[in-house]
Amino acid sequence: MSRYFLLAGFFVFLSMIDKASAADDTVFSCSITKDTETGWNCVTLKAENKTDPRKSLSVKITPEGGNNLYSFTIGGTELLRGPEKLSQLSKQFLGTPILFPTPNRVRDGIYVFLGDTVKQSVPGQDKLRTIHGLVWDDPSWKFEPPSAGKNSASFKARYVFDRNNPRLAGYPFPNTLTVQYTLLADRVRISYEVENQGTKPLGFGFALHPFWNVIGAKDRITIKAPLPYHMDAEKMMPSGKLDTITKDSKWSLLTPKAVSGLRLDDVYFGSTPKREVVTMFESIGLELRQRATADFTHVVVYTPDTNFFCLENQTSSTDAHNLYSKGLKKESHLQILKPGQKTGGEVEYIVGWK
Repeated sequence: MSRYFLLAGFFVFLSMIDKASAADDTVFSCSITKDTETGWNCVTLKAENKTDPRKSLSVKITPEGGNNLYSFTIGGTELLRGPEKLSQLSKQFLGTPILFPTPNRVRDGIYVFLGDTVKQSVPGQDKLRTIHGLVWDDPSWKFEPPSAGKNSASFKARYVFDRNNPRLAGYPFPNTLTVQYTLLADRVRISYEVENQGTKPLGFGFALHPFWNVIGAKDRITIKAPLPYHMDAEKMMPSGKLDTITKDSKWSLLTPKAVSGLRLDDVYFGSTPKREVVTMFESIGLELRQRATADFTHVVVYTPDTNFFCLENQTSSTDAHNLYSKGLKKESHLQILKPGQKTGGEVEYIVGWK
């Protein structure tokens, strides 16, 4: 049985949980408006808790801004570092950029895959794209109207690499990426599907890059990422070596650590659906859990000295194509699809008051 059908079965199981967990006092709704400056569409999904407004959720997405989830609130508390103006989403990393087909960095913007050398060129840019893939800043996402029902609200958009897409030269593998946002009573679920529509195999990685706000005292925000391995790197590029993490390792997040004491921009490996990344905002009593399907084997932890931090679920490592070409298949975890094949997975951001 293929991994895709296993994942599909898992999605059916989760949909059963959705119906069971949707509170009777939660009302779901959706809307779409136009941004006056850019003309971009702004999609809003809401889960209004009639009994306890602190549990009400709201998300906002703009397809023209790279299909970016740029706002996620619980009880009016904004969790994401979003843009002051939507136009910023095409120029800098804010909200939740979608990283595809090359999450994180690619050495010099060039990789080798199955004998082909690919240069990640983007029309109108002099330099090759070395970071975060090709779709996060492209306005050409196609989308369907949002919908809302008794148990959830959702929005779906797709990005097509075909002969009509000027960015096909930077990723010459015809395919369609579909991303769906589903808002439930206590979480937002982000699912993806990639279908190979070309005549040769394609390799890809998919990731989400949320910019979580520092809420309350920074020394009272803790992160737990119970992954067993750290990827050795030099100048932000992985060597392929995996460092086993123990409780005494300098990268260890096996137990909760305060964000204020961390200076990380590191890749962790060995994630599973049972190894959730957990952030606790102790000042306000809010817990944020990141749960992902088994294809998301890597997590990037980025904790700069500023008012945000990032915990990025990824299906592949940094520079995945080049690592794969060196024979490091496990470490890179590059996803490979034969012509006509498709696969997918999902990440959930689950919130609750403690």
